[in-house]
Amino acid sequence: MRKFSFVLIAVLLAAAIIGTTYYIRIQNKSNQEEISITDAFNSSGAKMIVNDMYFFVRVNDDFKDLNSMTEVCDEVFKALEITNYSKNSTGTDSLIKSDLLGTTKDGVKISAMASIVGDKSGQGDKYITIDATGNENGEAILLRDKIEKVINIHGLEAVVNSCITGTYEGNLQDTQLENICRKILNESEAKKVDSFRQENIISVSAFSPMIKDNLSIDGRNVNLSLAIRYNKQENKTYLWVATPIVNTEY
Repeated sequence: MRKFSFVLIAVLLAAAIIGTTYYIRIQNKSNQEEISITDAFNSSGAKMIVNDMYFFVRVNDDFKDLNSMTEVCDEVFKALEITNYSKNSTGTDSLIKSDLLGTTKDGVKISAMASIVGDKSGQGDKYITIDATGNENGEAILLRDKIEKVINIHGLEAVVNSCITGTYEGNLQDTQLENICRKILNESEAKKVDSFRQENIISVSAFSPMIKDNLSIDGRNVNLSLAIRYNKQENKTYLWVATPIVNTEY
């Protein structure tokens, strides 16, 4: 009887250990389902100098005029606790727009534009764009949820592009450059989609199941891009890491 009890306890203990191990693995996998662009960038070891988020919104016909669109921009600034900001409205025969410009308490520059392209009657294509630009602290990237929340409340959706720029001292060797690319892709569990190299520029596009943003290019999904370029005048190697694409000149 004692032998049977001992065997039963051993079986139950083994099952508990296996079950706990399985649970931990599932939890770890669940926790790793999403990765931020900051995590991907930090794996590179580069020094962050700029971080930027760009929101593009195609406005529906529920918004009848420029004023109603500008109010959405005002609410974004309010959500970011920006009380002092400039606002300027201009127009031509084919474009009317409102430009807003301000800075958060953390020093992130916010620019927004509500525009109607077509004619002054307000019947043209309507857009809202918002740009958040920060320095080496990475504060701009952290504003995404607040900005998207305001946009979504109004029944709108934004296409979001994020980019972090960093630098290394000097002109890095090929092996170092390859190692940087490998680290970023490994950190985000990304598979390379395309790449090219031209003189002192390297560009890589990839897809990661851990990044929610997505863009289809020539029928292929891309949501992680990086570019590397050596600047001879500054003797620095620049790195851009973006989701889904690098949309700045490099």
